[in-house]
Amino acid sequence: MWIDTELEKHMQEKLHGEFSNKQIGEKYYAQYITAREYLTSNIYPFIAAVEPQLTDHSDRHIENVLNNIWDLINDDLDRFNGVELYLLCLSTLFHDCGNINGREGHNKKISDICNDVINDNSTRLQEKRLVTMIVRAHCGQSRKNSSDTLMEVDETASLYSREVKVCEIASIIRFADELAEGPQRTSDYMRSKGKIDQASIIYHKYASITEVFIGKKDGRIALTYNIEIPIQDVDLETLLKFIYKRIVKLDTERRYCKYYATSLNKLKTTDVKINILIDGEDVIDLPKIQMEDKYILSNASIEDIIYHLYPELKIESILQKIGEYDHE
Repeated sequence: MWIDTELEKHMQEKLHGEFSNKQIGEKYYAQYITAREYLTSNIYPFIAAVEPQLTDHSDRHIENVLNNIWDLINDDLDRFNGVELYLLCLSTLFHDCGNINGREGHNKKISDICNDVINDNSTRLQEKRLVTMIVRAHCGQSRKNSSDTLMEVDETASLYSREVKVCEIASIIRFADELAEGPQRTSDYMRSKGKIDQASIIYHKYASITEVFIGKKDGRIALTYNIEIPIQDVDLETLLKFIYKRIVKLDTERRYCKYYATSLNKLKTTDVKINILIDGEDVIDLPKIQMEDKYILSNASIEDIIYHLYPELKIESILQKIGEYDHE
């Protein structure tokens, strides 16, 4: 059973106080609940049937993204009116629904679902248009084959007689989705029984070792990776290469999304700690990575970004230290 998140509770409260006629705010909140119930019953549970190798995209993932959004903006809620919070929450509900029509280009495959859920003809046409625009921008490529999908999102628009910051909403969802990683997105049972194919196993392994913390007060995103030796599913070198790639991707998203979202401006660093464990105990001491805004990432490689600043994190160095530990 779905338990309302803090963001949804605040959205409801804001909507109720938004209009002189409280029934109007109640109507929009009822529309949101209707959409959530439809998607929870008819879409989320069946994505795994279409794309069984994906990490979790059920209602748990949606709740995770909603909670991330709350952690990202709860110190800046005065920036958003009730209709903006409505659009923010509603677009989050829809952002991964396209996976039910296949993973490839899923951000562009929600029209039929929107038509079923947001079905009041012309009354909600603008709402449908904005949701589709926001969902399209949360990943993938722009119409010009650029990774700058947020460039194609309206900066502002009108919805239900209120101005809404559409691009900022799209930016927040995109980054909150990027942060939605962790053991909750995979299954120990499925991995241990070899039920995940080789092409997807690295994504599941990554989820199983990842902890994400949104430290808005400290201006940081903190990533922790706990890698137990001997490693299962993939070899350590492959896993470390994937981790480094994802660190750079997440930090690039942090910089990119806050360019379009004032509410994310306080996030100045991405902090990363990689722990190598044997029987739950740290066996080698690796430095904490701190990715700051002052580092330029545009065309830099992982070697330029991580190895230059933290030579102890070169994969061959880590493998050597583990080997030395094994022989002690």
